[in-house]
Amino acid sequence: MKKQVNTLGFLSVMSMFLISMGVTVTTPAMATIAAQFPDNNYALVSTLPTLFVVPASLICGAIVGKKVKYRTCAILGSAVFLIGGVLPAFTTSWTIVLVGRAVLGLGLGILSPLGNALVLGLYDGQKQAKYLGYGTLLMNAGGIVYQMLGGALAEISWQAVFYGHLFGLVGLIMAFFIPEPDAPQIDAAQQSGPKEKMSAAVWIIGILFCVFNVLNYPVMMNLSLLYADKNAGGATAAATSLSMYTIFGCISGFLFGYIFKAIKRFVLSLGYFLCAIGAFLVYWGSSATLMTAGLCCIGFGFSVLMPAALGLLGMHTPPSTIAIGTSVVMALMNLGGFICTYWLQLIESVMGNVLYNSILVEVIILAALGVVFLVYNPYPKQQ
Repeated sequence: MKKQVNTLGFLSVMSMFLISMGVTVTTPAMATIAAQFPDNNYALVSTLPTLFVVPASLICGAIVGKKVKYRTCAILGSAVFLIGGVLPAFTTSWTIVLVGRAVLGLGLGILSPLGNALVLGLYDGQKQAKYLGYGTLLMNAGGIVYQMLGGALAEISWQAVFYGHLFGLVGLIMAFFIPEPDAPQIDAAQQSGPKEKMSAAVWIIGILFCVFNVLNYPVMMNLSLLYADKNAGGATAAATSLSMYTIFGCISGFLFGYIFKAIKRFVLSLGYFLCAIGAFLVYWGSSATLMTAGLCCIGFGFSVLMPAALGLLGMHTPPSTIAIGTSVVMALMNLGGFICTYWLQLIESVMGNVLYNSILVEVIILAALGVVFLVYNPYPKQQ
């Protein structure tokens, strides 16, 4: 039986999801930042934080709930996030900008496993599934808030964009009210025997998320190029589609508990098939309407996959390893964005026309994974 969590505790847990998309503040302002630093690789402003998320999330997952309290990690992560996020607003040095982005990545890495690990540690059953869905909803909602802030502040100056990270103050304040999950019960046999080991299922889930990011990142990164190539609109139309992706992710997160209750073991297949259909519409569609419909399907499908897979993690790995397991999954997911660069190079060398063939490969692989989970039931029989 899990401990009772009051409303303030629940809201503090949800706030960890809300600020987890802080790296997206700069997304709508990349052109403004690129104009300020024409001789530098401006893409590092977006990609550098993801590299630092990986080690920070693994370290946090290994110690949180064991050597360090969840509340302590939440406060530290939020403070580091704020310092790194706002730092570039006070400089014109490219080096200091990159230092700030690296520090931001460390803060995000500390925060990234906390929300899901707390839900898995504090709740069970249908409530756990529902709250994992709510977490995904808030993650998408946070992305919308950050992108709106970034776009509005970019109209003032490139430095003002980084003030958008001050939204993270919500997380810092709420971190002081994080409830601590009960320590896993260990009987005498477990105490005298070997320590609990993290299930291999954690690595499989993490690799699946890594693969998803490798496959889907080209769609998100090259969407404005696709719109231009198909005469479907410019950057504004592409930005609208990306907003719809996020909105449908929010809707999916809200409905996930009901979806899981209705179809149970087939929830992973649903997520993969929706993403495959969405990618196909982006590949095949010649109008902004069809391509936006595709982005909506991908957004909805991913926000089905995320809580479903993390719920599986809680079923397959011992309670004492949930925090590190969540960190492994989040680290591998972030690593997928970095690997994507080399994946695109491989597609171009083998198939040519990377803009379209990368999406075609995504459709095939995601549809195949949907079929796999139609046949294979990953849920433990007793649950």
